Amino acid sequence: MKQLIYRFFTLVTAVFLTGCVDETYYQENKDCNLIEFSIKGQIANSIVTGSPSDTGFVFIGMPLSADLSNLEVNEVKLSPLAKCDKDLKTIRNFTKDISFKLTAEDNAVSKIWIVRVAYQDAPRQLPFADMKQWTPALNSLGNPIQTNGTSAYFPGNGIDFSPWQHAARANQMNFFFTVNPMPDVTNPQYACMETKFYNGGASMGFGIVTGAIFTGIFRYDPQHLPALGSDPNPRKMVDFGTPFYYKPTAIRFKMRYKAGDIMRDGHGNEVIGGKDSCDIYIILQNRSLNENVWYRVGAAWLRTSEATGNFNDANGFTEIILPIVYGEPSASVLNEKPYMAIGGTQGEVVFYRFVPIGDDKYDKIQMEEQYGNAEMNVDNIIITFSSSAYGDLFLGAPDSRLDIRDIEFVY
Repeated sequence: MKQLIYRFFTLVTAVFLTGCVDETYYQENKDCNLIEFSIKGQIANSIVTGSPSDTGFVFIGMPLSADLSNLEVNEVKLSPLAKCDKDLKTIRNFTKDISFKLTAEDNAVSKIWIVRVAYQDAPRQLPFADMKQWTPALNSLGNPIQTNGTSAYFPGNGIDFSPWQHAARANQMNFFFTVNPMPDVTNPQYACMETKFYNGGASMGFGIVTGAIFTGIFRYDPQHLPALGSDPNPRKMVDFGTPFYYKPTAIRFKMRYKAGDIMRDGHGNEVIGGKDSCDIYIILQNRSLNENVWYRVGAAWLRTSEATGNFNDANGFTEIILPIVYGEPSASVLNEKPYMAIGGTQGEVVFYRFVPIGDDKYDKIQMEEQYGNAEMNVDNIIITFSSSAYGDLFLGAPDSRLDIRDIEFVY
């Protein structure tokens, strides 16, 4: 959830700079591509654009439990001002290929697209979890996210579905990114997350920007900006989780971490007696039993201020194995790790269901989360790695850093 942070101030800055954009009109757009097409509950997704004259394809994998005759289209994004000859969001039967035509803004260029949906075994590991493959991060229009000539990257390959995202879209207006593939994008080996201080947001209380990667999607909405919004709540800009259907006994990864020296709030004031800590949590949920409740079936959590690993050694990572606790944690577990309780020690673990109501617009419904029992099926997983545990509350120590690689489930 910490990513909410950096996205946050970026968002504010973005709004401030909107009036500076040159709106000179050059020419009508000739693109007629699908930027995004997804189905609720999908476990695989590949968009093959090809050349302008080729047929475009979308290949979607669904779990064996899905009814292909009654699916729900989740996201549709086209090239700017392109038009489609079908209302794609109303299609529910995908037992056969779905074909349609996209026409570019200039009305002179068009392209046939085909969506093919098939059953597929759900993967027991999340794709791109080793953090060794990264792809340029794109905004909602399909354009690269950049700042000062530097591109942001997400774990993935740019074609296949990736469950991972971070706050690049918000960061682009802060003039720095808080998550990067390291040591570089040509030979990435791990994800590097950093907590930084953003002077431009300090006067409004959101000067702490925290690096995090998570499973889910960041959804920009200016009404949730603290300075300008009618409903200031950065947590309403992250749609957490990705479909997952297994019950691993533990999660294993390699990490190194160091906390920054001085804990600060969003205004840059020192938090006396405060100490930063990284935050790593895995929550397995059942979201299908009750439309109003998400059940927490299992969880694993690591929140620590202790330095781990060696940043001066390329091999200075420490392997961590976190057991997953199924069902409601015992009193002894909660006494040792109170943040494993639903809501966390400061209520920072809050989840929302996002209901599309238009292009890049969503109703956000805060979901009640209850403990499930260990026998419940799992259909969703939330994973978050953050350099500051309370980054989404604009609390953290600048220069805190968390590096992560080689994430895998143990069965």
